Amino acid sequence: MSKKHKKKTYLFFFTTILIIAIACFPMIHNPFDFVHGFEPTHKVKKKKVVKKKVAETWIYPFKKLDEKKINFKSGQKFGETDVIRRVKPKSYFHDGFDFGFSEVGHSPVFAIHDGVVHKVHFRPGMGLYIWVISPDGYVQVYQEGFLSITDIYVKKGEKVKMGQKIGRLTGSHIHLGLTKTDKNYIDKHGDPCKYWWKNNGTWIDPMKVITANRKAAGKFYQ
Repeated sequence: MSKKHKKKTYLFFFTTILIIAIACFPMIHNPFDFVHGFEPTHKVKKKKVVKKKVAETWIYPFKKLDEKKINFKSGQKFGETDVIRRVKPKSYFHDGFDFGFSEVGHSPVFAIHDGVVHKVHFRPGMGLYIWVISPDGYVQVYQEGFLSITDIYVKKGEKVKMGQKIGRLTGSHIHLGLTKTDKNYIDKHGDPCKYWWKNNGTWIDPMKVITANRKAAGKFYQ
């Protein structure tokens, strides 16, 4: 055999071995793939996307508002109403929201938001009231609905949680006022009722804030 012929034979043999090696590489890499027709032997598990729950930070002061839709009269709602509030200067502005006995009954009053009781006090025109200040700067005032101090279940300095029973409506209605601590809402006597008659941005619509920051809150009532 000539050297030229031997060279061609070696080249053919080397090329054949190389082709076989390349063809067998997948089987050598994972021999079980050959048995299963080159299909993977396990399925890759998809990661479950966990949606973060939005904190439900506000609820209604009465359970009944979660159970049925109540149509409140103009005079009960926040803002300009058809009921005169002050003669001099004349004002029809209502600085809070009234929840009447006819709508919610003589039932427990629940904290609408987390906070600390700043004061429990009596003031003519306001009656007995609960003044709560929240860490996020909101202020809640529950007034006019407690006929006796025994109808109030919290005291000054107590931390209250959203949905906690803080009292019981025994009067004709609860007036719920809402504002922020960066507003000048405290009068010269130290009560949270300054500018109750003036629509200057001090007071906020409590029902609007609650509705915008809640879902099905029934499960949070304690």
